[in-house]
Amino acid sequence: RLKFISGNVKEEKIKRELEEIKTINIELDHMVTKLVDENGHLKQTYKQLYDSYKSSRVRSKEQCDDLIKQVNIKSAGNSDLNASLQEKFLVITAFKESLSKLKGKAVVNEVVNLHPIDPELLKIDVAPLALKLRNNRTAHTDYLRHTQEETVALREIVENERLLNPLNTSLDYSCKYTKRIQELIIILQQTCPCITDLGTKLMVVTPKNNDKKIRFTEHIPLLGNTPANTISFINVVFNTLVLSST
Repeated sequence: RLKFISGNVKEEKIKRELEEIKTINIELDHMVTKLVDENGHLKQTYKQLYDSYKSSRVRSKEQCDDLIKQVNIKSAGNSDLNASLQEKFLVITAFKESLSKLKGKAVVNEVVNLHPIDPELLKIDVAPLALKLRNNRTAHTDYLRHTQEETVALREIVENERLLNPLNTSLDYSCKYTKRIQELIIILQQTCPCITDLGTKLMVVTPKNNDKKIRFTEHIPLLGNTPANTISFINVVFNTLVLSST
């Protein structure tokens, strides 16, 4: 009987162990199934990431190729622009050289030969003033006005001629108006005794370049209490001019 009981105990023990083993197997099956599901999910995630990376790589490669193409186009355009600028620079340089040569030639061609002035043109012959005009304030004012007009005319002639041709001084016209101005000044001397020393202020200046300059330096006062007017004369330059003070 003891052997029978012992055999039953062993059998029950074996059954319990078998049940435990089955339970462990079931749990292991569940774990394996779970791991298989997780592995499938990871595979799907990896596949999605790989596909996304592949598409991004394709797009990046297309963008890089497009950028390289644009850079090449810009480089070619810059090369053409540099070549064009170089050609224009050479053309401009050639034009500048031609212009410099033309300017130098024009200056040489525009040289004007200066001729001596006929001394007869410089002679002054003033008729004696009528007695009724002597010490006459009205006559003095009129001659003063004429003197100013002749001076303005002389200045305009010289300035215009110098603008048109700096090398041409228009000596004939300058001498003509200068002679007229000197005649008017002599008449002013006779109409106003208070300026009898005016002739001492008309002088001939001979610079080192042998050009003569006539300078009128003093202002001419009027008679009475009328404020004095000042006549501004310009310097007239001649190549051969000899005047004596009056």
